[in-house]
Amino acid sequence: MWNFASLFSNVRFASLALPSVDSIHEHRDQIRAWRYGEVEVSMGEVVSIYARWWPRFGSHWESWQDAYVRTLPMDSCRAYYAFPRKAPGFMSVLYAHSGRRTQYKTINRAVSAMDEIAKVHDAEAIVCQIVTERGSERLMNRWGYVRHALSQGDNHYIKRLL
Repeated sequence: MWNFASLFSNVRFASLALPSVDSIHEHRDQIRAWRYGEVEVSMGEVVSIYARWWPRFGSHWESWQDAYVRTLPMDSCRAYYAFPRKAPGFMSVLYAHSGRRTQYKTINRAVSAMDEIAKVHDAEAIVCQIVTERGSERLMNRWGYVRHALSQGDNHYIKRLL
């Protein structure tokens, strides 16, 4: 079925005229220079990492749109990150979008790619917020994240790297 959103599903306006790479280890210096980025994972493998001009923030409305209007292919995931100027040494996973039938190995690879990027930047910790029912405390603990900022709510997590 054709819809208007499908016309712009592969266009990355925030990445126009910026480079993309396909390996974290081969392009460490280039990735280290990027403050904002997007990691695309498909079938359990990193497809590409894009630099972005500005961060990609998510909301409940956008997550609903991504689930029902801007769906991704079967087994793929896109994760957006930032290294905020106000919090040096921290990486923030801002938004993650996965397909309806995305497998655990693809999500797990996206999480490990975020860990590798944080290590390239010498980050002290990775912080994120879970707003979907698919994420659970048990899953976050399996990946090394613990609850953080309890005054902000019960869905904030941190993974300390040092």
